[in-house]
Amino acid sequence: MVRMPFFVPGDDGVAIRPLLALVMDGSGLIRATASGHPEHPSEALAKVLQQAIHHPPSGLQPGNPQQVVVPSARLLEALRPLLPDVAIEVGPTPHLDTAMAALREDFQVERKSGDDQATHTYLTADITPEAMAGFFEAAAALYERKPWQVIPSDAPLFQVSSTALGIRGWTGCVIGQNRESHGVIMFDSIAAYEHYVQLAKIAEQQGTIPGAGFPRQRAINYEPKAAMPASLLKEIARYHWPVAKGDGYPTVMLIEPDLVLAPPTREDLGRLEGVARALVRLIDDIPDLPRRWREPEGLRKRYRLTVQGQEVSMTIGVAGDAPVAPSQQAQERQERVPAAMQAKVDALMQSIDGFCDSHLNAEYRQLLLAAVCALARKRPSPLLGGREPSWCAGIVHAIGMANFLFDKTQTPHCKAPEIYAAFGVSAQTGQAHSKKVRDLLKIGVFDPKWTLPSKLDDSPLAWMLEVDGFIMDIRTMPLDIQIQACAQGLIPYVPALRRDDAAKA
Repeated sequence: MVRMPFFVPGDDGVAIRPLLALVMDGSGLIRATASGHPEHPSEALAKVLQQAIHHPPSGLQPGNPQQVVVPSARLLEALRPLLPDVAIEVGPTPHLDTAMAALREDFQVERKSGDDQATHTYLTADITPEAMAGFFEAAAALYERKPWQVIPSDAPLFQVSSTALGIRGWTGCVIGQNRESHGVIMFDSIAAYEHYVQLAKIAEQQGTIPGAGFPRQRAINYEPKAAMPASLLKEIARYHWPVAKGDGYPTVMLIEPDLVLAPPTREDLGRLEGVARALVRLIDDIPDLPRRWREPEGLRKRYRLTVQGQEVSMTIGVAGDAPVAPSQQAQERQERVPAAMQAKVDALMQSIDGFCDSHLNAEYRQLLLAAVCALARKRPSPLLGGREPSWCAGIVHAIGMANFLFDKTQTPHCKAPEIYAAFGVSAQTGQAHSKKVRDLLKIGVFDPKWTLPSKLDDSPLAWMLEVDGFIMDIRTMPLDIQIQACAQGLIPYVPALRRDDAAKA
């Protein structure tokens, strides 16, 4: 049971990708096929089973199966209520895999040669000519600023957010610095961008592109006039949509995880228009943007923009010179504190930094900062009550316990009384505040969130995930699953890639 590589209008007019359910017998003959709505998979399953059991093609005998093999545990669970007296198991399905690959290929060929609405009109789904005019205006303004000449290379990422447009931390990069296709590509997050980069590396190494697993992408792509379909050129002329001089004909590209192009909706169009307008404002406001882009602290701007005729607030900022790992993204979130608590955090860290310099290291310092910030974000923050030395001792002791700081076989290591003495508190006070910290932040031994990065390899809990209902060590799973887990922030890094890097070194 798969989603098909094309879109059709749903009952409400919004495009959907239909499901295809397929049943084959052990010899590879198709007993039944049925399509269904992606939000109601059980209906398609019931339909295809009814046909396979009671109305198979001529030459095949009707009747219940004695055994059923399915490719996934999820499908197995969905089938159990429909076939309560039949043995169902998860296993290889080579006949199904071959048939589905052939069907996908046929549909793609048909789509390329057939009358594809997305190829011949900009006005897909609920998009109106007026809405498209706003997008064209923003896209033309961006093309005229030539961001691929302003931004040094593909690596420097930027992030945009807008509550009104439903954008939260989208991460983008400008392409075209090497005079290839010009445009802007947006991902849901920095982690999704990293996922894309990893899969691209694998595709380059293996010489093949995976058929699924890529993160969703949204792009404004610029094409030369000669490459544009005649129907789109006529539509542009009919509605007098503005186009920048040169090869600045914009197209909207929404790429699904299995690399299928989706027709954009008005909401999609508005979001990409907002991205274009925010980039234009950033380029106009900062004449020395190439130099500022390279500054370690980066930059961030908040604008009021008119998008699709409505005024919205939008934030745009530099994400850094290089892709930020999911673990670093999580670290940045951990270090955010309310403005009213910043002075308290600074005061505590000033004391803790001295202890880190004399007894610990930079790794410990980063975890201790994360703990202080987490306590500062609580409402009300417990840091507002009690003496600062007591909290410092308690935080250091709590993080130390989670990482076996008191074990002399560890490096670094120190004894608990050294912590109490350094901050001038009694053992009773230090232990009491340590328990408060552990309870408030739910800190436990082997907790991945509070484990030193250098110890994560040896932390069993960091790699245990539920896969199809089973708890498994993700380090034993295939590379693509590890990459997806890392992109979702479920694991700190991709173990297989770290092993490969170590082997090369």
